Amino acid sequence: MPPPATAARSPFLATRRKAPRARGLARREQLLDAAWSLLAERDLGAVSLVDVAARAGVPVGSAYHYYDDVREVYEALAARVAAQLLERHAAPLRRRPRRWAQVIEELIDRGVAYFNAHPAAARLLIGPQTPPQLKFRDRERDRVLAQVFEAQVDARFELPRLAARSALFFRALEIADLMLSLSIVDAGVITPAMTAEAKRACIAYLGSYFPATLPRRPRGVRAAANRGRNAE
Repeated sequence: MPPPATAARSPFLATRRKAPRARGLARREQLLDAAWSLLAERDLGAVSLVDVAARAGVPVGSAYHYYDDVREVYEALAARVAAQLLERHAAPLRRRPRRWAQVIEELIDRGVAYFNAHPAAARLLIGPQTPPQLKFRDRERDRVLAQVFEAQVDARFELPRLAARSALFFRALEIADLMLSLSIVDAGVITPAMTAEAKRACIAYLGSYFPATLPRRPRGVRAAANRGRNAE
């Protein structure tokens, strides 16, 4: 026999159901924050789930209740980093570009600033110990980030209508990522010289498809285009 309808709608019961879920989410975030702080100090291979639990002040058994191993923690952290990078790159440009290449340069600068400010993110996504599976998932997320690059350029300049244009931006972003990764391997940080190399390589690839000078979009058209993308 089903319980009375009034009991099913009881605010008290709803609160009881939500409380464990809220505690579980808080505990997951606590573990992720602990892993983040550890990766700021150590390479990926030097961190275990036991280390994460100890840093978080969480019983080891409880940590294993939320994550099977440290690789799952890394995957959750990678998703968090991807969301932060997406938000950072989608923000309005700081200055009005005269050429489409300047848009690319500013966006690459944003990524470099993020990775240099957060060594945990660099070790996680573009470091020498990044696991292959994590690299693969990051590549898939880069397809979304590449669309942000494309949208930032297209909102200000009239890009040629090419087949698979988004794929061009994705490949260009991967080329830039390679330069940044090499800098992490060689220097432990992204150096100004390798930042310049990333810009040069990315822009050169796109420049083999787009002319150096593209017509600018009128401000009103640009605002309307941005509103349309936000609505999507």
